[in-house]
Amino acid sequence: MSMDRSKGMALVLITAGLLICLHQLGGHVHLMGLLFPAAMLGLGYVGIKNGKKIGWFIAGLGGLILTIKLSGFIAIAFAACLVMYGIHLLKKRNEF
Repeated sequence: MSMDRSKGMALVLITAGLLICLHQLGGHVHLMGLLFPAAMLGLGYVGIKNGKKIGWFIAGLGGLILTIKLSGFIAIAFAACLVMYGIHLLKKRNEF
């Protein structure tokens, strides 16, 4: 089996994705830590619908906090995408 550039890159992507998944699967999530930012997002949405300027601030802050809290899941999704793209590169045939 000859190793060309795309196969080497595919193996690097798969390895990186698997390492990220293994690192992230050790954590756990508390429900109340997600409930408060989700409530802030909901209240911000209601404020935006009612024409209040503070709604944008509350929704933005809630969204930012929720993104930070869910960063582990985002990292796992990113790692899964790396693995899938790496497998796709390995299976891709050279088309001329």
